[in-house]
Amino acid sequence: MYVFLAKFFSREALLQGINFLCGIWVVRTLSIQEYAWYTIAVTLLGAGSVLSDIGVGAALMSVAGRLWPDRAKINSVFVVAFQTRTKFFIAFGLLIFAAGLVLLTRSQSSAAMSVCIMGLVVLITYFQLNFDLMAVLPKLEQSLGVLQRMTISGALLRLAILSLILISPRAVTALAAALIAMAFQTYQIRRHYELSNTDDGYVLSEVKQEFSRVARRQAPASIYFCIQGQLNVFLLGYFGSSTQVAQLGALGRISALLLVAQSVFSNILMPRFSVLRNKAEMRRKYLLYVSLFLCIVAVFLGTALLFPEFMLDILGGKYSGLNSELLLILASASLYVIEGLLYSLNMSRAWISPSWIQVVVTLGCQAVLLGFMSIDSISRVVIFSSISPVVSICVYVISATIHFGRMK
Repeated sequence: MYVFLAKFFSREALLQGINFLCGIWVVRTLSIQEYAWYTIAVTLLGAGSVLSDIGVGAALMSVAGRLWPDRAKINSVFVVAFQTRTKFFIAFGLLIFAAGLVLLTRSQSSAAMSVCIMGLVVLITYFQLNFDLMAVLPKLEQSLGVLQRMTISGALLRLAILSLILISPRAVTALAAALIAMAFQTYQIRRHYELSNTDDGYVLSEVKQEFSRVARRQAPASIYFCIQGQLNVFLLGYFGSSTQVAQLGALGRISALLLVAQSVFSNILMPRFSVLRNKAEMRRKYLLYVSLFLCIVAVFLGTALLFPEFMLDILGGKYSGLNSELLLILASASLYVIEGLLYSLNMSRAWISPSWIQVVVTLGCQAVLLGFMSIDSISRVVIFSSISPVVSICVYVISATIHFGRMK
């Protein structure tokens, strides 16, 4: 256990370290205007990935897990998964493309540049979705080392290609590097796992119904949480300035340091929590995981509070003097990470709370806040968007408490 954890943590630290270095390199090299466009592109890339999934990955994991290790039947299920995701990709890809054109145009991007940037975003999303689906296989095999080696090689390729940004410091250069790296990762995993051997006699009607059922149930929540999760950039991109968008994106890069801890929790500790049967042991591990993660977040925010100049120096001179904005953005990012942890803990035990509760309470609080506060600065936008993770954290804690109380 400890050897496996050490290997996983070391590879994950290397991966996130490379990605962090790539992100900081882009921040320091691009002008504020170019980085504003890059921030909008990355935001829409994340939104496109979520909206084009709509539960396909979860349904694939569920069905493939029940059929494991019958690879022929699982390969047949993959056919359904790719067909379903292609439909979502086409539908939501057009929506994301149009939204990107609007935000980029409002950030003083030319029509040709906007089309070029969003074209790259759509292509990256396509390869990302394919890689994420294929990643189900190494996860079921528990071959996390294989998956990590693929992602690390892709990150190293991206870092190497990013050297071109010194010659052409443009957002499209940074996005092209990400596209090539993601395409390479997808090529690797498709070469490693063969899907052509399918079970022609396996009836897929029930599988298609399950994919459709999961998609219908997941769609409203995915759309809502996708918008809430990217609300900062959407609001500043439409109502604010390109400088504010760039500052928001640059300061948010620091929060990537939390991803190592988050990955360890989601890939290693969550599966172990899901198999626990004893109530006392389950409660102890729940409190232990949450407490440990809160300590990590506290150390992270404490460092930002005590040494803001050091963190801002990492980003370069263009973003100096944003001490208060830095702490606020990192606090907001920490709330989202804590929300993700609690969500994963609850979902690992199938403790599902009605999503409409978060939607109604969050939108109600935001509506009230709009009556007292205008959205015209980074700080106000961050405060406004942080209502969502606060409400979700409360809902997940209450849900866990209720389920613990019902257990014998």
